[in-house]
Amino acid sequence: MVRTRNQYLGAVYASLFRRSINPSHAIYNALNRLYWLPKYGPHFFVFSDEEAVEKVDFKPPWLLATVWRLGLDVLVTSVEGAKSVVEHRNYMRNPLAKASVAMPKPRGVRKVFAVSGMDGIAGEVLRALGLKYAEVALGLYDDGERVVDVDPIPELDEARARLLADAALEEA
Repeated sequence: MVRTRNQYLGAVYASLFRRSINPSHAIYNALNRLYWLPKYGPHFFVFSDEEAVEKVDFKPPWLLATVWRLGLDVLVTSVEGAKSVVEHRNYMRNPLAKASVAMPKPRGVRKVFAVSGMDGIAGEVLRALGLKYAEVALGLYDDGERVVDVDPIPELDEARARLLADAALEEA
């Protein structure tokens, strides 16, 4: 068994092996937020330069994320703050950091360790992405819970590993 916390390396490893718990295409689906945000996420706005920040059609505070999941998500309280973050991302050497997505800041966030076969929005997201397990972050908004993040290679403690093993046995 090969296990890594680096999601991009995990997708590469998954593509090398015929059998993987989470297949590489499913990991990439989760890492590209534009794959799942339109259906499961809150209202959002995508941009790649600081001038476009002024065109966001809802007021701050925002959850300002990168389109590709890179661990660079921040909360910003003003257009000026968002411009500063986007300008910094544009100077980074990682081309995946250049596209940003703004979402309204949720009132709260609940993280759910989801496995295949679960009900609710977390289970639905897993099925849509093709994942067997993930940690799904649900933001609380006026119209209910919306997905704000999907970690396709979350930490696995003993309880989570047991839950994943039970789900795999049910599918077998």
